[in-house]
Amino acid sequence: MFRNEVKNIVRLVGAYICHCMRHFLSICTIGAGRTSFQITAYFLWKGSSVYIFLEEDCQSWVFQSTIIFFLYLVFTIEYFGNLRLHGYYFLKLVHRYISWLCPVCKFISQSRQPRVLTHLPVNGWTFNFYKYSSYISCIRRKDTAEMANQDVVSIFSSAVNSVLPHHLIRKHIELDHNGKNLIIEDKKYKLDNNVYVVGFGKAVLGMARAVDDTLSQHIVKGIISVPTGIQENFRDAGKLDMLLDSNSKIEVREGSKNNMPDKSSYQTAVRIQDLVSKLREKDLLIVLISGGGSALLPLPIPPVTLEEELELTQILSKNGAIIDELNILRKNIEVLKGGGLAKQAFPAKVIALIVSDVIGDKLEIISSGPTVPDKSTPQQCLMILKQLNLQDKIPESINTLLVRRTREITKSTGSVEYTGGTQWEHVQNVIVGNNKMALAAASMKAEQLGFLPITLSSVLNGEASKVGVMFGMLARYAALSFGYKVSNPKSSDYVQLELDLVSKGVPKKTLKKVVALAHHAYNIKKPICILTGGETTVQVKGSGKGGRNQEMAVACALEIDKQCQGDTSVLANFDLIFLSGGTDGIDGPTPVAGAVIDQTFIQKCNDNNMDALTYLRNNDTFNLFEKISEECLILIGHTGTNVMDIQALVIKSKK
Repeated sequence: MFRNEVKNIVRLVGAYICHCMRHFLSICTIGAGRTSFQITAYFLWKGSSVYIFLEEDCQSWVFQSTIIFFLYLVFTIEYFGNLRLHGYYFLKLVHRYISWLCPVCKFISQSRQPRVLTHLPVNGWTFNFYKYSSYISCIRRKDTAEMANQDVVSIFSSAVNSVLPHHLIRKHIELDHNGKNLIIEDKKYKLDNNVYVVGFGKAVLGMARAVDDTLSQHIVKGIISVPTGIQENFRDAGKLDMLLDSNSKIEVREGSKNNMPDKSSYQTAVRIQDLVSKLREKDLLIVLISGGGSALLPLPIPPVTLEEELELTQILSKNGAIIDELNILRKNIEVLKGGGLAKQAFPAKVIALIVSDVIGDKLEIISSGPTVPDKSTPQQCLMILKQLNLQDKIPESINTLLVRRTREITKSTGSVEYTGGTQWEHVQNVIVGNNKMALAAASMKAEQLGFLPITLSSVLNGEASKVGVMFGMLARYAALSFGYKVSNPKSSDYVQLELDLVSKGVPKKTLKKVVALAHHAYNIKKPICILTGGETTVQVKGSGKGGRNQEMAVACALEIDKQCQGDTSVLANFDLIFLSGGTDGIDGPTPVAGAVIDQTFIQKCNDNNMDALTYLRNNDTFNLFEKISEECLILIGHTGTNVMDIQALVIKSKK
C-alpha cells in the first residue's frame, strides 16, 4: 500500500513540474481512465472561502496530506507573484488547476456534512479543505449537455461583464487636453474644485470609483447610498476596483437591507438633501443613479413616515405591483424623487449618469426620476391603488397626502414650478448602461461559442411563472422547427403550438424569426441561442424562499417536461437548456442571481420525491434547487451593476 502511495506522489510531483514548465498555459490531466488511484474534487465558492471536497479510495493520511500539500503549492507558487488575481478571474484560474490535478471537477456541494481536514490561509484568502468520503469514484469526461450548460452560463457572465459600472462610466466621461473641462457627450463643464457627487443604487459604488479616478482633484464632497454589505462583498470577492480609496472625498453609506427602505438609507437621503440644497451656480453636481436607487433614497413628505412608506412598499410588492407603479407612488409621496433632487440642487449644474434598470429606459421611472420632470400625479397614484384594490390596506397618512395634493393641483395650473422655471436647462441626463448593451454582449459571446444567436426582446415583462411556461413552449417550438416541413404528420400539432404562443403574447413575426433561425441552424448543424431581457414580477402567495428568475426557471422546466411527454420522439434528439438571471447577482431574498435548467430537471425532482409544482406555488424555488442540484444555481454575488434580467434558451441537436 505504501509503495503505491509513493508512486502516486511521484506522479503528482511529475505532473506538477511539467505543468510549471508549461507556464500554466495548458490544462494537464492525470489519465482519462482508471489509474492506480481515483480522486474527485468538488469545488465550491461561498463568501470569502473556497471549499474543496475530496473523495478518494485511499484513507491514509499520507495520501490526504499529499493532495492538500500540492493544492496549497498550486495556490501559492511564486509564479503568481506578478499577477493580480481577483474575484471571477481568480476562480477561473483555481478551477483550471484543480481540473489539472483532478480529472473530475464540479462546482457543487454535497448534501452530507463533510469533515474538516485543515484550514490554510493563502495571501489573504481562506481555503477550507474537507474530506467528504472514502470510496472509489470513476473518472468521466463531461458530456455535451454539461458543456452546453456551461456555455449558457458563460453567455450570461459576458452580459454582466459588459455592463460593469466602472467600464460604462469611463466610456462616457472625459477631460479635455488641459484637464480643465469635463466633456459629457456634446457638452463641456468647467472644472475648478467645484464638483460634488451624490449617488444611490446597486451600481453606484463602482460608478463613484470611476468618477473619483477621473475627477478626484476637483471633487469637494460626495455622498453615495449603496446596499448593505456590498463593500464587504466586493472585498471578499477581490473586486477592489469597485471600491473607493480610503482617501476619497466621497462618503459611502450603506442601507436598504433586502432592497427595502430603512433608517440607514433614510438618514443618507437627509444628508444628500442637505448637501445639494446648499450648492451654488458655479458648482457642478454629478448624480450617479442605478437600479435599487429608489429604496436607497427614501425621504417621505410629512406626515408620511419612513415606517409607513416601508409598509406601502411591502404591500405593493406582495400584490403584484410592477416597478413602474411602485415608482409612481414613491415620486408623489417623497421629497427627492420625481425631479425633487434637481429642484433642490438649483442653480447648480446637474449631470445625471444613469444605469437603467427599467423596461424602455424611461428616465422618469429609473430610481423614480430624481433628476427628471415628473408627469405623474397624485390622482394617478389613487387610481393605481384602486386597480390593485389596496385603498383600505395602505397607511391612512398616505391616502391623506395623496388626496390633499390632488386637491392642491386641481386648484392650481396642474404643475408645480420652482425657482428656475420648468425648462430644466441646468440638468443633463445620460444613460450610460442598459439591458440592450448586455444583450448585445451576450449575443456576441454566444456566436463565439458556436451558437446562432437571436435577441427577441429587451422589454420582457409579466408574471415570472407564466413567462417561464412561454419559454418552455418556445423551446419545443424551436426544436420542432429544425428541418420542419408542412407535410410532416405532426404539422397540426406544430400549428397549434404556434397559436398557443401567439395567445401568450409572442408576436407572429417573432416566431417567424425563430423558424428562420432554426432552419439555418439545421442546415449548418449549429445550435441556437434565443436571448431576451427585461424584468418580470412575482405574486407572493407562499411562505418559501426564491426569486423571479428561479421561479421562471422552474416554470420553464415544468413546461418542457410536459412538452417532452407529448412528443418524446422529437425532443429526445435535443438538449434544451434555459437560464434566467439578474444582472445584479441577487434574485429576490436569496444569495444567487438565478438558475439554469435542462429537460432532465423535473425527472431529477421526481427521482428525489420532490414535487416541483408544489415548491413553485409556495414561492420556494431556491430551496428546491438546493435540495435537487446546486449546480443549477448561479452564484456570483453582488456584481455591482443592475440592468434587469437576462434569459437564454439553448436548443442543441444531439445528432
